[in-house]
Amino acid sequence: MISSKTYISLTKFAIVGGLSFGLDFFVYYTTSQFFPTFLAKSLGIIFATGFNYLLNKWWTWGQKDKNNQRLVKYIALYTISGLLNVISNEIFLATLPNTELLLSLNGASFVSSKPFFAFKVDKFFAMIFATIVGMIINFIGQKLWVFKEK
Repeated sequence: MISSKTYISLTKFAIVGGLSFGLDFFVYYTTSQFFPTFLAKSLGIIFATGFNYLLNKWWTWGQKDKNNQRLVKYIALYTISGLLNVISNEIFLATLPNTELLLSLNGASFVSSKPFFAFKVDKFFAMIFATIVGMIINFIGQKLWVFKEK
């Protein structure tokens, strides 16, 4: 059975993770239009990691100290989980069928026959699956190593 303190921490971690996922997804999806996916995913993780550290440190784990050793541990944990996230994202991209959701308007004379919106479904699901891999590693690493109460 999970303790109420762990449950509260897990809930806060999930909220912070959801916000970080949104930031990661925005940066990844936007920059993947201009850079290779591994580089775009890496940029998304870097931005989300900084945001995630600050929010988890102060809100989820309630750490107010300015412990640089904690930051070093966090960077080490996120280097490992970020690398696994990027690798698993590439594996999922290669495994999932290349699928796009296309939206277009037909019948209006002023509208082009080309889709006005295209969404890469495989890219979205690859990111979700890769994020789950990273999330499991991050929660365990933060709880038991980075922000462990002394």
